[in-house]
Amino acid sequence: MKKVMSSLLISLFICFGAWAKSLEQKKVELKKIYEAGGITKSEYNKAQDFLENFEEKTKEKKSKPTFDLSNNKSKIKSILKKKDKYKEKITLKKIEELGQIIKFDDTYFPDGMIKVFGKGCNNSFKCKAQKAGGYMAKTFSRSKSYGQKNPGGMIKAMAMFEVFYASKLWYSRKSIERYKENNYKEGFFSKKKKDENEIRSLFGINKGRKSMREALGMNLETPSKEAIKKFWLLGQFLELGTGVNNKKLAKDLKERQKLLETYRTEIGSLKKKLQNDLDTEENEKSVE
Repeated sequence: MKKVMSSLLISLFICFGAWAKSLEQKKVELKKIYEAGGITKSEYNKAQDFLENFEEKTKEKKSKPTFDLSNNKSKIKSILKKKDKYKEKITLKKIEELGQIIKFDDTYFPDGMIKVFGKGCNNSFKCKAQKAGGYMAKTFSRSKSYGQKNPGGMIKAMAMFEVFYASKLWYSRKSIERYKENNYKEGFFSKKKKDENEIRSLFGINKGRKSMREALGMNLETPSKEAIKKFWLLGQFLELGTGVNNKKLAKDLKERQKLLETYRTEIGSLKKKLQNDLDTEENEKSVE
């Protein structure tokens, strides 16, 4: 019974030791309990060791440096301003350059392109965009030598890029509308930052689209339907090979053959340019 009471007394003393003003006072109280016969010498020594260890840990904790947010507010603001500096500025002119927001139907795609999409997509623009993205990613990830040997596949991938871009633009239309109207709620639930990030992402993709079009004599003013058909048909032509005797070709076909040879040499440099654009976009995202 005495042992139970002793253990209970020590536990209460340790748990509710906050009543004492300091650890030294706790030690004095502990000694009084021991001298009154409330605990044994062994129990007294263990309790004293506990208090001393607790005191050392408390001192170590106090000595550790703490992060004072109030003293670092200016530093945090400086970092945030620096990040904002590298974000691409959003203007209405740049938004207009993104092009017309259109949900493509099958009239936009040549027959060969529809076959690649397959019957599973039916009239789903989203499904076609996903297939286009996969086709494009697989082709552009090939080596430089593959692009030089298979220029037709590279050109077809550019047509697929048009579909991929159009879908990104279509599914970002609400973000674009909100930003143009500046229709945002104040506070934590505001969608402005999300919309800005989405628009900047479109800027990066559009730079790649511009590079591909310019490589083949088109620009951002060229209608998407026309650009897709030109890319795809040219890709099909390049895949036909060069088994025909040039002497038997008509004059216009000879000129076209020369033009295609020029395109072949440009494919390698085009891929490098596209990769640089994509790297730039990734760097801009990492800064954000």
